[in-house]
Amino acid sequence: MATPRVCVAGATGYLGTRVVAALRSRGLEVTAIVRNQIESPALRTLVRLGASIAAVDAACKGSYEPVLANIDVAISCLASRNAGQEMANDFWAIDRDATLRFGRTAVACGARHVMLVATFEGPASRRQSEFSDAKEQAVDGVRLACQTAHVALTVIRPTAYFSDLTDRAFDSIAKHHRYTQIGDGSHRINPIDGDDVAEFICNHLNPDVALDREYPIGGPDIMTFHEIGCLAAECLGTQGTLRFRSVPIAALRLLAALAGGAGKLSRRWRQSAAILNWMIYAGTHDAVALRTGRRHLQSVFAAKSSDLESRRSVPGSFKP
Repeated sequence: MATPRVCVAGATGYLGTRVVAALRSRGLEVTAIVRNQIESPALRTLVRLGASIAAVDAACKGSYEPVLANIDVAISCLASRNAGQEMANDFWAIDRDATLRFGRTAVACGARHVMLVATFEGPASRRQSEFSDAKEQAVDGVRLACQTAHVALTVIRPTAYFSDLTDRAFDSIAKHHRYTQIGDGSHRINPIDGDDVAEFICNHLNPDVALDREYPIGGPDIMTFHEIGCLAAECLGTQGTLRFRSVPIAALRLLAALAGGAGKLSRRWRQSAAILNWMIYAGTHDAVALRTGRRHLQSVFAAKSSDLESRRSVPGSFKP
């Protein structure tokens, strides 16, 4: 494939902005799809990077067609933000429907390669959580469209981003000297930095002979969830005051069951049940993949600790 023209959906998200930045650093022509062009830090970043901006209402059929015309590689970083989103932005609307619409339209418009970012657990967890099920239904639908049209499909499955598992843990330890873990925290994971995922995607823009490839990827460091808490405390210098709070799996299962029952009456409770079930699955299974990234969690924690100390040293700048 010659120098590809690339389109990124979900470009204002955590991963999307990093993918756009990595693509532009290689001099590639990039169209960044956003929900709207309302001024925001993420939008300003995309403009500064030199990406072409396209506002698309993902809920409207046919809305992707003008954007995806003449695109070689279509990359979906679409993801619902959290269980508190309004109905129009939940995992069924975004992780399934919008992703399906994006992938199928890309194929119909002549894209030669579709790349999807999905969950690490994949099909194994789809019956455990509606969140995972929504993601996998999108993968299934886009895969069928790609196979029918003989278009290359690449599915990237990161174990978890640093921000997913570390920011909340670090902030809790920094503010309260407390770390919450599911069960005894003995399950292992090698989370990966978003910039490393973006680099991996860039390195796989041109598919080989295989039309359908999946890549479970993780970072260079394999740790238990308990060790993640200890590492954050070590970087903060609070090992001696760190308190662990373990959430019993049985308690989470009870909460998930209650939320599932309430979900028959409320979409928001249904979303909460899905997230709880995902937490249960993630807290009872190892998530260890090919060591792909080069950025280390310890370096991220150390940088956050240094930033915290810098803000503390400036009067009036630190808020606990």
